[in-house]
Amino acid sequence: MQKIRKQGLVADLWPNIRLIQLSGLFISAYYADNGMLMRLLRKIYSWIVTLILFTQYILIIIFAFTESYNADQRATYSVTILFFTHSLIKFVYFSMSTEKFYRTLGLWNNPNQHPLFAESNARHRASAISRMRKLLMWTGGITLFTVGSWTTLTFVGDSVRDVPDPETDNETMSIETPRLLIPSYYPFETMQGPGYIAALTLQIYWVFISLSIANLLDSLFDSLVLYSCEQLKHLKEIMGPLIEFSATLDTRVPNVELMFRIGSAESKEPLIDNNEDYDEYKTNYENYRNNVFLSAGDSGGNVGPNGLTQKQELMVRSAIKYWVERHKHIVRHVTSVAEMYGIALLFHMLITTFTLTLLAYQATKIRGVNVYAFSTIGYLVYTLGQIYVFCSYGNELIDESSSVMEAAYSCSWYDGSEEAKTFVQIVCQQCQKSLAVTGAKFFTVSLDLFASVLGAVVTYFMVLIQLS
Repeated sequence: MQKIRKQGLVADLWPNIRLIQLSGLFISAYYADNGMLMRLLRKIYSWIVTLILFTQYILIIIFAFTESYNADQRATYSVTILFFTHSLIKFVYFSMSTEKFYRTLGLWNNPNQHPLFAESNARHRASAISRMRKLLMWTGGITLFTVGSWTTLTFVGDSVRDVPDPETDNETMSIETPRLLIPSYYPFETMQGPGYIAALTLQIYWVFISLSIANLLDSLFDSLVLYSCEQLKHLKEIMGPLIEFSATLDTRVPNVELMFRIGSAESKEPLIDNNEDYDEYKTNYENYRNNVFLSAGDSGGNVGPNGLTQKQELMVRSAIKYWVERHKHIVRHVTSVAEMYGIALLFHMLITTFTLTLLAYQATKIRGVNVYAFSTIGYLVYTLGQIYVFCSYGNELIDESSSVMEAAYSCSWYDGSEEAKTFVQIVCQQCQKSLAVTGAKFFTVSLDLFASVLGAVVTYFMVLIQLS
């Protein structure tokens, strides 16, 4: 596969993508060196990670089926298995759906631009990048903290486990177990010596890489949604100036110097000034002014009854087209994100519901402050935090897209031109349905989903308590 250029949204998300590549996901694009040898080495690395992930997961399942003797142990092992199922599902799904991955990231490579709103667009893009960087830092920090805490708890307390006494039927006995992060079956001795060191090293790496894969892919989803939210804020911000621009298409004479100013509504810098000696910081607009916005005294600057030249009128109409096309682009982007993450989100929410139910059951077994209490609460907080972050960003997208129509209607469109009124009608028609990401069209990712998951957990928990 040919190398895909690092531009557009790919450039903004480059740290996320690079870390996802280092986690072992089968992504063959976005590499500076894409020679045959390097592609082979990257595939070998990804297959090694795949082998480690699935081998350790299978060994944990074997231990759970062969060494669980009562309901409490089965619940504990089930939570561990379900907890890491997220990582494996996402690893397999995104490795097999790389085309959706590339299409979603490449969708923003060539979005439409407009000089009148370049400053606003750049500001919101910078805001999106800043928020994505902070999100990635938080994701990395939480991952490292989780692995460190997990490893620390492994060496706290007694390393014993209750098993049935082979000499009696109704009694149990305590046996010494190896201090490993996760109880697991191994075909070699793990109590001490090289076998123990190998098993402990493998588990630390396995926990770290599993959490990294899940958290990085979740962070990428949040970043894509966040980017769409910032673009919607950009469209809302320029709505007022755009209506003001469209009003100049009437036969009244506007104040051209105030109307055509740089950037956004907050700027008072005139975009057209025949007597101005442009400073260095305006070089981005110089060619645009010289070639497109002709002054009234220049050649080709025939002034109409509204005080605008023909090319100024053309630019006003192109600004309206810019808004409509940019909003359509955001809709396509959100749709692509939903297609990219839909099935993974569906499995995530289903598995999380069962995991939280078992964790709630385990929480009833807490007796004092001990390793069991810390591990159970840690599982619970981490799992709740995962779905809450999903739902909070999904809810922000719904709120931002809903407020676009409100922003359009609250503008003084009734004082504008006929084109302004038509434009507002188009906006209201496009924004009748809020943008949202769905889980394979079974649910909408929002805070309502978070409340629904908690409600389902309470229901299943009550049933489990009655059956136990």
